[in-house]
Amino acid sequence: MKIDTARFGEIDVHEERLMTFANGIPGLEHFKTYFLLPADDKDESPFYFLQSTEERGLCFFLADPFSFYPNYEVNLDNGTLDQLELKDPEHSLVLSILTVQGSLQDATMNLKAPLIFNTVARIGRQMVLKQEYGIKEPLLKQVAAQEGE
Repeated sequence: MKIDTARFGEIDVHEERLMTFANGIPGLEHFKTYFLLPADDKDESPFYFLQSTEERGLCFFLADPFSFYPNYEVNLDNGTLDQLELKDPEHSLVLSILTVQGSLQDATMNLKAPLIFNTVARIGRQMVLKQEYGIKEPLLKQVAAQEGE
């Protein structure tokens, strides 16, 4: 299927790349279908884009939080696992929304409310974690602090 996007122009998206958010994303509940694009062609980058199929200008910049915060934990209750139809952890993908104002050096990551995906059933959901994480955690300052250890 062809999707017209503001960021990437027209993209041919295979149906297996579509992700459905049954309840939408908080604040954007009426947009339910997205597709996930790795930031590079080799799938080696921790960065992704989540593009709406329903609104050409709606695109999130995401990152694998574990690449930047190795001690990050996501504990999901049984109800959430059932909603996502997640029986096997191998089928899950956890990504955090990034906010970039200016350069990537100043980017922040929402660790409090990651997006959880079932990559087989192609279902997604944004979860607010009970753990004490912030919604604007520094992306690169954590990496620099770890390198200095």
